[in-house]
Amino acid sequence: MGKTDTVTKKYLRQNSVFADIFNFYLYEGRQVINPEQLRELDPAEFSVPYGADQKSEPVQRYRDLFKALSAMEDQRAAYLLLGIESQDDVHYAAPVRNLLYDALQYARQVDETARIHRKNKDHKGHSRGEFLSGFYREDKLLPVITLVVFFSPKDWDGPRSLREMIATKDAMIRSMLPEYRVHLVSPAELSKVDFEKFHTSLGDVLGFIKYSTDKEKLMEWFQGERQDVILGRNEVDVLNTCINANLKIQPNEEGVTMCQAILEWKADLKEEVKNEVRKEMIPVLKEELREKVTDEVTQQITEQVTQQVTEQVTQQVTEQVTQQVTEQVTQQVTENTLLTSLRNLMRNLQLTAEQAGAVLEISKADLVRLIPKI
Repeated sequence: MGKTDTVTKKYLRQNSVFADIFNFYLYEGRQVINPEQLRELDPAEFSVPYGADQKSEPVQRYRDLFKALSAMEDQRAAYLLLGIESQDDVHYAAPVRNLLYDALQYARQVDETARIHRKNKDHKGHSRGEFLSGFYREDKLLPVITLVVFFSPKDWDGPRSLREMIATKDAMIRSMLPEYRVHLVSPAELSKVDFEKFHTSLGDVLGFIKYSTDKEKLMEWFQGERQDVILGRNEVDVLNTCINANLKIQPNEEGVTMCQAILEWKADLKEEVKNEVRKEMIPVLKEELREKVTDEVTQQITEQVTQQVTEQVTQQVTEQVTQQVTEQVTQQVTENTLLTSLRNLMRNLQLTAEQAGAVLEISKADLVRLIPKI
């Protein structure tokens, strides 16, 4: 048995919770089933297929939870048998599984009725058919209802009836088949009105699961009256195990107060927003830095090259040639500098060449000479 099965069974086994979910499903939340009238039954369904010989292999299956609803004060006379199957994943053969559980239980009731008749030897006055079947005409079976509780925010996309699992599309054949539908409680399908019909923490647990994929909706759900809700250890175990809620019970405390959880969620949400902003700004900042560094490096290289050329020429030629070359180099550098400044102003400030020239105080003659080279 996995941890999910263990914690969900432990939670649903509580008579108050067990009664609450059946009162919701059967009676729209009216308190018809009294938790004190529930008694635990053996979850093992064990039976030899009805009418088979002694060589047949017995069939045994284990339910998650199985309880009897008793009508009398001695808690022995039952009139309804209730079973629960907890799921955190969709069971795509749920109709057949539930049908098998219920059929085995009905077969057990038939076997038990026959055993009592044999023990009491009360077959006199009954027909041969009644004697052979062990089930008399006036005998009745207790109804068995199996409810599937889906501990997941996902949609249940599995079949909900036996007919949905049958391959044939022949309408006549399908009409002869029992529908045997799955009785399902899925948080994703519950409305706010539905949650008001619960009278235990089960409504809070299922609501938490429903909105667990959207932290803002989850905070909205637990605002107002629900912010004072305290989720106990059983509830926290279910939520942490089934949906990774990451709720933490502090030492010396019995549970988690939702108002405190909301404050923590808000802090987490704020940090998430900051992280998103950081992710968006990093590429922009990198690009701006790259452009700035490129301009600075270009200027440094230009200055270094100019200096090296000037030094080499000075050493290799006469003073007269040196002076001429220096003037030429200076003119060229000045021109390059002006061209670079013009380009930067035009690109960064979206200016025309004439506007950029005016800003740099370049003469019209020089500007006419420089524009073709931009």
